[in-house]
Amino acid sequence: MSHDSQSPAYIVKDNGKRCFAPPCDHYDLFHADRPDEKLQSIHELDLSAVSDDPTKLGELQERAFSAEGLKLVGTLDTRLKAGPAGDAIVLRATRVLG
Repeated sequence: MSHDSQSPAYIVKDNGKRCFAPPCDHYDLFHADRPDEKLQSIHELDLSAVSDDPTKLGELQERAFSAEGLKLVGTLDTRLKAGPAGDAIVLRATRVLG
């Protein structure tokens, strides 16, 4: 079984929070099957495994700003010393859903 099939499905939504010192936890993370139940906030969304096309990546990022959010499969990771505010929690997407 591949690692991707074991990874959970999430919905990522921009929460409007902005910071002066990165990293900023400006995404909220939800279980795909419970979209009204916030799991946590995250700092970064890594879509590099999904596409290397800048236009496509921009479109995916825009979906995180929509009311429905961006639905994807991925894993959570920590990027140490990501900025003056400390470590960053990163969602590394492996597949976009819908």
